[in-house]
Amino acid sequence: MFSAIISSLGGVFINKFIDGALAAFTAYQNKQISVEELKDRLLGLMVNAARDVEISHADALAKTYASFMDAMKQSRLMQIMWACTVGSQLFVLVWHQLAIPFIAFAFAVRYPSSGETVNWAYLLLGACLGMGPLVLRNGPGTLSTDKLKALITK
Repeated sequence: MFSAIISSLGGVFINKFIDGALAAFTAYQNKQISVEELKDRLLGLMVNAARDVEISHADALAKTYASFMDAMKQSRLMQIMWACTVGSQLFVLVWHQLAIPFIAFAFAVRYPSSGETVNWAYLLLGACLGMGPLVLRNGPGTLSTDKLKALITK
């Protein structure tokens, strides 16, 4: 499974990168560019290839979420389950953020921690309301070109 993911990502990355890299190495061997220019070209090619891969992943994720929403429009059961999930997790979050502090203040008691329940509520609500953008903002999609350059040049 992991090798399939790496090969699919690596194949796209390598296909985007290899043609430009060959041209840059040829120019370097023919003494048309210096070592610094070669490094700059290769870095630019790597950044562009990574950007193109991220864009294709964002498009695929958007299409997947759109197909899920189209399926939900057609299925009454999916609509009911979606509404139950959103309602229950919204209740958990309101309870945690409003009711617990009120109970603790009004009765001068220390209310026990909710633990991971709140994190799961945020996760489920995020999944129901559009996990794709959340993943892209907090996951691999946050890899900006500056971060990529910093990783490559270390």
